[in-house]
Amino acid sequence: MTDDQHTALPAPMRASMLTALQPQVPAGPSFGRDLVRTLHQASAVVVGLASGGEAACSDVEVSAFGAVVCTGDTPADALEAAAAVARRAPLLEIHALVWARVEGDDSAVEYKITMTVSAPEPGVGEHGDFRHRA
Repeated sequence: MTDDQHTALPAPMRASMLTALQPQVPAGPSFGRDLVRTLHQASAVVVGLASGGEAACSDVEVSAFGAVVCTGDTPADALEAAAAVARRAPLLEIHALVWARVEGDDSAVEYKITMTVSAPEPGVGEHGDFRHRA
């Protein structure tokens, strides 16, 4: 094999290229720690309710869904932002919507739509059951 032929071979994927193909946490490492801490504390509350008999006639569970918050200056802006998310990420399963009108200190008003979402499992393409019962 000549030098020209050798340099024409594709290079193996570098670790940096493989990392780039993996899902990235948008807000850095603290995002994961915050989520784990929140789920841990919520699970502890559910266990405490179950063992204390306080939730005997209720069903209390912890769900590990993600949330996407869309904010706008008008109701239409917030709704458009939520619709844009749904269009850009058609595989995200939207489980719930919460609407809020938030007044700031300077009497400005913002409108927020919080969408509880999950992504499909990579191997099977299905949305899993994210509820964890104590």
